[in-house]
Amino acid sequence: MAGVRLLLQKAALAAGLAAALGLSACGRAGPLELPPGPAVTPAPSAELTQPDGSPAPGSPQDTAVKTGFDARGNPVAAAGQKRPFILDPLLQ
Repeated sequence: MAGVRLLLQKAALAAGLAAALGLSACGRAGPLELPPGPAVTPAPSAELTQPDGSPAPGSPQDTAVKTGFDARGNPVAAAGQKRPFILDPLLQ
């Protein structure tokens, strides 16, 4: 009798977990909605550079190089040197 009761408890637990898993997928289907608030303006796709590769005077990149901050006031990190990584041969 104890074996049957244990079997029923396990079956009830499995059925409850299956129901919870099945119901957890309920909701609206579709892509994610944008959060409320002002829309973000897309970043310019073309970077203004001179032929030698340096930023053009007056461009946002030039201002960031001079002040260390971008147009939004975020700090800009200097370009780091390339260091080898053990998985580089797999990525190339």
